[in-house]
Amino acid sequence: MRRNLFILALLASAFVGCKTDPAPPSEADAKQVWLNVRKQLRLDKDVELVDLKKTDGQLSEVNGVKIYTFYYELRKRHLTPMGHWKPGDIETVKSNYGFQRTEQGWRGPDGTVFPN
Repeated sequence: MRRNLFILALLASAFVGCKTDPAPPSEADAKQVWLNVRKQLRLDKDVELVDLKKTDGQLSEVNGVKIYTFYYELRKRHLTPMGHWKPGDIETVKSNYGFQRTEQGWRGPDGTVFPN
């Protein structure tokens, strides 16, 4: 009995010391990227985010760098005339963001690092 408890404790301590990958980027992270990109492109006064939903995600590795592709669908409201869109029109967009794994967390396409 004591031997079994010792083995169980040893196994448990081995798992506690294992480093696991952090959770993938969240919808909140993707929303922040969207807002940051719009601001960088000076479009923050032209469109506003109505909602953003994750539709899928995929973890891969390219040249030794872990990449998480965050697939999403969003709805945005046009605030100014843009092409055939009038103010108040809502547009649905399906796209994706690539996040790179760094020592500090996931780096979004806008350069923001979302901590572990």
